[in-house]
Amino acid sequence: MQENIDLINRIYDFVERGDTDKAVFACLRLSRNVNDPFNTIIFLRELHPDNKQFRTAFYEETNRFNDDIQEYLWEEPLNHWMEERKMTFTFPGDGSDKNILALGVGEMQKEIVYLNQIISDMKVPSGMGEFDTAAFTDKYNREKAQYFLRIKAIHTISERIRTRCLNYASKIERQIQAQQKPKEFLSDVQTVVNNFFSTRSEDIYNKLQKASLLVTSNNPEDFALLLTSVRRSIKAIADYFYPPQNNKVVCSDGVERQMGDDEYLNRLHEFCSTAFGSSTSSDLAQAELNYLMVFARKLNKIANKGVHTDVTSAEAKQGLVGLYMFLFNVIQKIETPKIKPEK
Repeated sequence: MQENIDLINRIYDFVERGDTDKAVFACLRLSRNVNDPFNTIIFLRELHPDNKQFRTAFYEETNRFNDDIQEYLWEEPLNHWMEERKMTFTFPGDGSDKNILALGVGEMQKEIVYLNQIISDMKVPSGMGEFDTAAFTDKYNREKAQYFLRIKAIHTISERIRTRCLNYASKIERQIQAQQKPKEFLSDVQTVVNNFFSTRSEDIYNKLQKASLLVTSNNPEDFALLLTSVRRSIKAIADYFYPPQNNKVVCSDGVERQMGDDEYLNRLHEFCSTAFGSSTSSDLAQAELNYLMVFARKLNKIANKGVHTDVTSAEAKQGLVGLYMFLFNVIQKIETPKIKPEK
């Protein structure tokens, strides 16, 4: 995250100084960092305008994609690049696209220096006759006009590229800011839940902390251990809100159920049913509980097969996030003055 923010600030600096080539290099790094192949190809084209030079770089960037995606990444960025390089006048020379300046961004400033030097060297030799002098002057003026036109095109295209770099940096900056807000929200949710249990149940607090530590691991075995921690946390939470009962209990829906130690899902469900009244927020908490119970039953099946059962990182994180969101809403309901949960 911080590396991308630093890159964005560097791009802004390069753009303000007019260092367009450096801005392109920084944008290329940024697009790779944020896994944006489309803009990566566009910025690569700014560096390698010739298709023969570009093919190797293109293959290295896109060989992980299928043929359809590769075709798209070849055609669409090329169309954007050609539109950016297109002028209203033509350039002398061969080629079907005479109004498109195919010049690498790193070559542009050198090209301007080179052309200005050629223009300054165009001096009519001394000692020539009137007609020869006029002919040379006319010839040089026509050639200078072409060179000035090319210099103008380079300045125009360089400004377009500079604007592209500025817009791209701004877009990614807004994207990072937008992504940061949900992260801050999830952090707030986690803080509320942790603070609640840190002063009420050390057992639940420790189980949640252990699960939170495992969520950052890249070890597949830790994914299964994370789900095990989530399952144990759910049971501890059920024990806290609705301790095990020795006898069957007639639940709020009129059905008699076992509420022993193993029936912790029944107990958690009954706690929510009896503690919260009928309201939109209660319905939301109940829906989250139903989802969590389905997930918990899957965890029980996984536990029966052992902790080494294949579990994906997404499944592991899904379980922990779901648990925290459920507990956050339960806490909000509990801490509302009119709500008094049964203990």
